[in-house]
Amino acid sequence: MHFAKSELSPIANATIEQQIMRILVTRPEPDASSTQAALQGCGHRAILSPLMSIRFIKVNDLRPGPLQAIIVTSRNAVRALGQSAVLQELLELPVFAVGKGTARDAHDLGFHGVMEGPGNARGLVDVIAANANPAGGRLVHFAGYKLAFDLENALRQLGFEIETIRCYEAQAAKTLTPEAVGAMRTGHLDAVLLMSPDASRTYVQLVEAAGLADAARKVACACISPATAEALTPFNPDVVEVSKRPNSEEVLALINRMAEQFRL
Repeated sequence: MHFAKSELSPIANATIEQQIMRILVTRPEPDASSTQAALQGCGHRAILSPLMSIRFIKVNDLRPGPLQAIIVTSRNAVRALGQSAVLQELLELPVFAVGKGTARDAHDLGFHGVMEGPGNARGLVDVIAANANPAGGRLVHFAGYKLAFDLENALRQLGFEIETIRCYEAQAAKTLTPEAVGAMRTGHLDAVLLMSPDASRTYVQLVEAAGLADAARKVACACISPATAEALTPFNPDVVEVSKRPNSEEVLALINRMAEQFRL
């Protein structure tokens, strides 16, 4: 996908090295605030309008039987584990984490044998297949209720025994924040940061419900993955860009590249 710098309006008082961008951050908390701080650290202006909130579900016990490893395919799954009654009995097990941020959070929670995937569940299957044994015991996947990829089925086809435990639920926002609506209505937004296909779909629903579809199409969409970008296809924004890898660091790098293009 091609970034069209002409679609973004200039901002006064930009630095010579890099254009300041006004960015709508749509992640749920606590990631929204940490992303806002990272963007501001790069000189950008960030407005928060989380498109979903996270409700954690208690995990009080596990079914009997030998466990080989656990799988976490989001940072929220690690956060849910941190609040669960079963954490201590799992800390000595290997962990397969979907990507860099999830792996880092698992380390911080006290896990030591953490293996990092490429940033998506489909690619994590290859990491698990290369490092786990179908005859070595059950895998336990901690996940939310909505999954972009059927990891359980993919691993069963390879002969693994796997159990999926739902430990959190993402609940869609009903409206954009007043600050986001005002910035979009007055043309004071340059980009929106979208971190999942569900976020893209919710974003489109909310801007249309607010009567802001035309204004929103002029706001560049910075997407974490091709699937996130594809979810915007019916809406047809003027500019859609995809990060090189599906992680937060690469999305920030994408924003900075967009800002550099914006300056030229």
